[in-house]
Amino acid sequence: MKYVAMDFETANASPVSACAIGVSVFEDDVLLRSGAYLIRPPKEHDTFHWYNTKVHGIRRSMVTDAPTFDELWPVLCHDVEGSVLVCHNAMFDTAVLCKTLTHYGLPLPNCRYICTVKVSQKVWPNMENHKLDTVSAALGIALNHHEAGSDALACGMILQAALRTLACTDADELADKIGMRLGSISPQGNVSCSTAQEIARQKSRSSVRTVRRRRPATAAAYYEEIIQRSVPHEKL
Repeated sequence: MKYVAMDFETANASPVSACAIGVSVFEDDVLLRSGAYLIRPPKEHDTFHWYNTKVHGIRRSMVTDAPTFDELWPVLCHDVEGSVLVCHNAMFDTAVLCKTLTHYGLPLPNCRYICTVKVSQKVWPNMENHKLDTVSAALGIALNHHEAGSDALACGMILQAALRTLACTDADELADKIGMRLGSISPQGNVSCSTAQEIARQKSRSSVRTVRRRRPATAAAYYEEIIQRSVPHEKL
């Protein structure tokens, strides 16, 4: 199974403001290649907020000659297509990927993804927290935190450590063991990466909404239904 560990850094709060991406490509448990690229955000989203710069150290002057994401994507898309993306806080990184591709009018890839925050919470529940630097330190993974290439590589190695810890051959077997659903990205629509508990809560909320939609149209009918529900089943 091919895994593409991916990490984005952004210039500001906009998911379309990606200013760096780290990518590490694994084939099963073998690291094939790893790298990082600076990205020039589109003009509408190229303000570098001071806090973001404080976190990752990237300034506007550093990306002046960098490619825009639509120029960089052809270098990356062949690895991403059909793979399993691996992200630490996948909600963030997959949003940046999808919204940036949409901004440039590029089709979304067909791939699945797994979040190593959720994985580490399930596999190593007793850690102090499950931030990337905490998990990396606990597992002995070298990390230059918030450098996109280092973050992506560490994320991929966390997944590899989880596979070894639970003696799983791939992400599907791991997801089954820890009660998780891999997310998916496709031009037809996305599905979130979720734990069994999150899926159950989603179903519960959906059920509540369905019950509310089925509320009787008149007050008389509503109170008649309440009375019927209060009668023990064997008396109905």
